[in-house]
Amino acid sequence: MENGTSRVLIIDTAWLGDVVFSTALVRAVRDRWRDSEIHFLTAPRGEPIVRNHPDLGRVWIFDKHGKDRSLGSAFKLANELNQCDFDLVLCAHPSFRSRLICSRLSAPVRVGYRGFGGSRAFTHTVENSLSTEPDHVERRINLLRAVEAVAQTPSLCMGLTAEELESARATLDQTSLVASPLLGLIPGSARLTKQWSMEHFATLARMWRSKTGGKSLVFLGPSEKPMRPFFEREGDMVQVIETGLRSCAALLQLCQCAVGNDTGLSFVAIAAGCPKVHVLYGCTQVNYRFPTPHRALPAGVPCCLPRTGHGEARCKWTNGAPWCMGQIRADDVFEQLLLIT
Repeated sequence: MENGTSRVLIIDTAWLGDVVFSTALVRAVRDRWRDSEIHFLTAPRGEPIVRNHPDLGRVWIFDKHGKDRSLGSAFKLANELNQCDFDLVLCAHPSFRSRLICSRLSAPVRVGYRGFGGSRAFTHTVENSLSTEPDHVERRINLLRAVEAVAQTPSLCMGLTAEELESARATLDQTSLVASPLLGLIPGSARLTKQWSMEHFATLARMWRSKTGGKSLVFLGPSEKPMRPFFEREGDMVQVIETGLRSCAALLQLCQCAVGNDTGLSFVAIAAGCPKVHVLYGCTQVNYRFPTPHRALPAGVPCCLPRTGHGEARCKWTNGAPWCMGQIRADDVFEQLLLIT
């Protein structure tokens, strides 16, 4: 690539956690070309992650499951993107629509993952296999490495504003939590097989209260509303948080530690700047290189499912709740939280 690269487009219209991982790719591009104009194309669910990102010039929204689901919408978007005269396109999502859009872009260099349609959509391709590169962030940085040397992998980043952080502090002040050591708990996940039980999270909250005198914030998304009554039974040592994604991110930054399942909000906690985040793994792959002091805490036991992808809907051994996640002990997790790093 020439040093004069001026406009770069990054595409990631996947799940919430995937877009979080792609924020490291944004920073890697900025580190390589300090004066470049970087654009980001994502789905509506990913917009809160990249909104106000300090390295982005523009965020494009592609509602592929809504108003933009037709092929005509993809063609129209490609035509609009071509008006920007991008020098480089990095496609971090190996979907049909993303590749279709890339196949119609005029950028001279387009990098994506190998697979169906890749030779038509991209000028350069890289491997997208968990067996070759298990780390989600590194697989995204490898897109840039296909055309440029990248020595150091940047950290995840969310561009939280001073106003958002001040609003989070005001929320804590209103609930008498501002002076407490706070533990963030993220008990939800899209798949039951990736969920540590509510009982384990509650036990961890009690340990945190007993040993630190602090309280816990339990972050629940729309699909986790049925969990609310369970955690409210724990009394004033637990505060349930049901708010927007960026408000959650700001509150997570103010927590001393956070513990969550293998789900997007756990990675949001890292990107938002929570000092220590521990992510729990059972049926999904665990050999990611978490930046210190963040850690992956695996069950370390056999599993009925292949440890790739997003995990299945049900555990085959129990025909329901995940056996492997149940082998993670609350006291072991708490011990890891207290380790000085």
